[in-house]
Amino acid sequence: MNQTEKVDEFTEALVKEVVTRSNDFKNKGLTVNTVYFGGGTPSLISIPSLKAILNALYENYPHAAGIRELSIEVNPDDITSQYLDGLCECGFNRLSMGIQSFNDQHLKWMNRRHNSLTALNSFELARKAGFSNISIDLIFGFEMLTTEEWKENLLKAISLSPEHISAYQMSIEKGTTLHRNYIKGTYLQPPDESSARQYSMLQEELAKGGYIQYEVSSFCKPGLYSQHNSSYWDFTPYFGFGPSAHSFDGTVRHRNFSSLDAYIKAMNRGESFGRSHKQSLKDRFNEYIMLSLRRTEGIDKEVLENSFKKFIKHQFQSELGRLTEAGFLLEESGKIRIPPEHLFVSDGIIRDLFA
Repeated sequence: MNQTEKVDEFTEALVKEVVTRSNDFKNKGLTVNTVYFGGGTPSLISIPSLKAILNALYENYPHAAGIRELSIEVNPDDITSQYLDGLCECGFNRLSMGIQSFNDQHLKWMNRRHNSLTALNSFELARKAGFSNISIDLIFGFEMLTTEEWKENLLKAISLSPEHISAYQMSIEKGTTLHRNYIKGTYLQPPDESSARQYSMLQEELAKGGYIQYEVSSFCKPGLYSQHNSSYWDFTPYFGFGPSAHSFDGTVRHRNFSSLDAYIKAMNRGESFGRSHKQSLKDRFNEYIMLSLRRTEGIDKEVLENSFKKFIKHQFQSELGRLTEAGFLLEESGKIRIPPEHLFVSDGIIRDLFA
C-alpha cells in the first residue's frame, strides 16, 4: 500500500470515529468552539480529505460551523501556495508551523526536511495567502546550540512577527535516534545551567519583541494566545480523534490506540479503539496544580478551597510556605504562581505540591 492509499484509509477511519462519537458529545451538552489538526503530519493530508473530516464535524456536532479557531500544524516543506489556498477554502484561520530552527546545520541534525530558506519562504507564502494568525515552534537546549546561535534564532523569529511562538527544550524520548545516541554516549545533554540561560534569553528577547508569556512554553502578541491549547489547561472538555488522541469529558480521560494500523482495524470492525480512565479526586487535584502552575496566571486559591479542600492541609501548606519563602512561588491577589525567573524549573516546584 502506498502512502496516498494509507492516508486515504486513515481519513476514512477518522471520519468514521468523528461520526460514531458525535452522540456522546451531544449527550454531554457540549458545543464545538475550537478545532486543532495536529500531531504527526497533518499537512500530508490532501485538501479533499481535510474537507471530508471537517464536513463530518459540521454535520454531526452542535455549533461546529461557528468554530472561532480552526488550526492546523504544517511543516514548512509541505507548504505551497495551492495548499495554503486550499486551507483557506476549508476555513482554517490559524497555522502552527514547525520551523524548530533557522540554522541549517541544526535542522539537518534534527532530520528536518526543510532548511531555513524554505522556512522563511513558507512563512511569507502563508502571509500572502491571508493567514493573520501564525504560530511557529522553536527548539532550544540541545548539545550543539550555542547562546549566540539561539539569540540569532530568536531575533529571526521576532523579525517575522508571528502572532505566537512556542519554544520547547529538546527532550530525549525512548525509542528515538537521539535516545540511542545518548545511551551510546555520542550525544551529550547540555548542563541545566546552559539550557536555563537559553530559556532566560527566550523570555527576555520575546518580551522586548512585544510578546507576552502566558505558559511555560507559550508566548503571544497581546490577546493572541492559543484558544485551543488553553482549553487543555483549564479543564474544558475536549474530544480527540485519531491515533494517540486524548479526550476528556470533565471526569473521564480517554486515549486512542497509538498504532495507526490498530486504530484503523478497530474503526473498520466497530471495536473499541482506545482505553478510558476515570479520574480520582487526587488525580484531578494533581492535574489542577500542574496545569495551573504551568500558566503564568497560576492557581486560583478559591478553586483550591472549593474543590480540593481535603488536599490543602498540613503537607501542602508546609510545602507552599517553604517554596514561597524561597521565592519559587508568589501569593498575591488570590493567586499562587511561579515567578518568571523560576518557570524553567517549574516541574520540580509542581511535584513538591502534589498530593
